[in-house]
Amino acid sequence: MLKKWLKRLAPVLVLACAFVIFGALQANKPMPEKKEAQARVLQVYTTPAALESTFFDVYAQGEVKARTAINLAAQVGGRVEWVSEQFIPGGSFLAGEPILRLEAVDYQLALNQAEASLANAQVLLEKAEADADVARKQLAGVKNPSPLALKIPQVKEAKASLKAAQASVERARLNLKRTTVSLPYDARITAVNVQVGQVIAMGQALAAAFSIDEVMVRLALKQETLGSLGLPIGFVAEPNQEPPVTFSTEIADTPYQWTGKLTHIEANIDQATRMAHATATLDKPYEMVNTSNGMPMAVGLYVDAHIQGRQVDKIISIPRSALRPGNRVFVIENETLQVAEVTVAHANEDKAYISSGLFAGAQIITSPIRNPIAGMAITSIKPQANVEAESVQ
Repeated sequence: MLKKWLKRLAPVLVLACAFVIFGALQANKPMPEKKEAQARVLQVYTTPAALESTFFDVYAQGEVKARTAINLAAQVGGRVEWVSEQFIPGGSFLAGEPILRLEAVDYQLALNQAEASLANAQVLLEKAEADADVARKQLAGVKNPSPLALKIPQVKEAKASLKAAQASVERARLNLKRTTVSLPYDARITAVNVQVGQVIAMGQALAAAFSIDEVMVRLALKQETLGSLGLPIGFVAEPNQEPPVTFSTEIADTPYQWTGKLTHIEANIDQATRMAHATATLDKPYEMVNTSNGMPMAVGLYVDAHIQGRQVDKIISIPRSALRPGNRVFVIENETLQVAEVTVAHANEDKAYISSGLFAGAQIITSPIRNPIAGMAITSIKPQANVEAESVQ
């Protein structure tokens, strides 16, 4: 009977002993050390605001265009008798060099006829003057003879006929001269519209050409960049005092560069873009002296323009990336973040120049910050470039 009761009570006794042991262990376990939570301090990269003397250079882009581009047209009509070997797209001509000639026979005949009419008019004038001399002698004793009796109107008529004949000769000579087509400036041909043997009418387009004495680039400028240049709207440069402009482009992975000049700034603001426009030029772009590694600044190229602006001494400069939206700059003061409202005098791709709102030596935060709050705890770490340099040493 006793064994039967022991079998029934054994599990209960085991459980009771287990609870007693667990309670003893819990009562004697060591208590964990309590530590107060510390606020995490944000670490950022910084750079000091520096004083710098610099030029407020301005950058813009534009397309190279010829100063003069025309559709060459005939001033007289006729059959095309001859064209130059350079009368092809890309061909070049000097000022006054013949480009093509029209058949001149008809115009030579017209000149001969005009010269004959001129000779006849001269004879008629001499005859009228002789008649007038005779009439003046015959009427020497007559009181108040009429102009008609003195042959005065006849002489005037003969003189007028002579002038008309002279004008006809000049017109015939001019038309004969115009059968040879040329340009008054050095030029390049871009398109041809006629061939030898073709009959053309007066005013018909013969070719398209542009002058090569000068090319120009129209540059769009923001209004604030005018202050960087130190130039007003409507500026016109004095001769030999034009601000320098450096043009550059890349062709087939090869960089090219040319030096031109800023000649003027247009006197109005574009109503659509609110931009000012300036014109920069380069003289004789196809001459070897003005080419870059043999490459001319050709018409149609799209180039970058670097204009040297006004010089400024001792102005605060910061990295362009440190300038936040709304012209704000984050700085560290007493291990806290502060927001400085600044006035930007000029900015380019690399730097921003501050005229007010910062002092030299201020620790400028260059790292991106999510949800910045003035007064938040913050600390500066060395720029990654410096860390890598030190690790190499």
